[in-house]
Amino acid sequence: MKTNKKIVTLFGATIALTFCGVSAVTEATPTTSVQTVEAATLTIPKSKGYTSSRVLKANTGKLSKSNKKKLVEGSIAGMKENDWIDTDSSDIARKVDVTNLSESDKVMLTHFTLDLINQARRQMGKKAWTYKKGALKFADRTAQQYYNNNRSVWDADHYVAGIERAAKQSGLNYKAGQVYEDESGLPITTEFNGHTRSIAALKNQIYFNVKQMLFGGFSSVGSGDPKKQYDNASRYVEWEHAGDLLGLRSAQGYDAKTKYFGVSFSGLKNDSSKISVHMMGVAKRYILNYKKFNK
Repeated sequence: MKTNKKIVTLFGATIALTFCGVSAVTEATPTTSVQTVEAATLTIPKSKGYTSSRVLKANTGKLSKSNKKKLVEGSIAGMKENDWIDTDSSDIARKVDVTNLSESDKVMLTHFTLDLINQARRQMGKKAWTYKKGALKFADRTAQQYYNNNRSVWDADHYVAGIERAAKQSGLNYKAGQVYEDESGLPITTEFNGHTRSIAALKNQIYFNVKQMLFGGFSSVGSGDPKKQYDNASRYVEWEHAGDLLGLRSAQGYDAKTKYFGVSFSGLKNDSSKISVHMMGVAKRYILNYKKFNK
């Protein structure tokens, strides 16, 4: 996605979220009762001012002051109303190196992120994005480019040269510029401030990242619970990420109807606390070599 804005939130305590969503039941062990786990759900607060028309106008430079006020109000409601934590005991117990995930964990986290995005897309009347192995490989290659060149979401802009090299490796149009990446940063917490996260913490933080992207690029400052800053209208500054994730960037109908999707993570050589999240969406029109992309 063409934007020079990044989603970064730093705070000194683990995200405090409350339950919401639909219950799912995990298989019980012979010696324990059935565990009920709240599924991660995400709701667009259209009645509070967050509408597809306003997101589109924000992306095309045609958002009036009154409509921006309403869109900010809707975004504040979106941040407040969408609270979730992973209560799955196996996710809480299992620790991983975010920058060295197994293939199965990469696929699982891509599907988790994709489900959140598609929930929002469905509510806006949009076709779902789909998982593709080639998109995940592209995300991995992008993450490797960031790491090799010590770049991150904390820089002023996307690492376009690295994305283009990764695109070329993946059989994609590498001359199109930055049309693929929505980038965020994992929150830095007192409990998890390096490469290691529990699967639960990682899902919680990805959930928060997707919220940020959808709802005004919310960014908090300083330490402490970011929820205390949700009412601060000045923290909602951009809807370009939302425009890309929701297919609401172009009034001329240039937005891709669907995309292939993959997620990967990169660290910095000189700062283990900063983890970038690379959410890569690939429209079919940018695939030049399907055989290479599908490798």
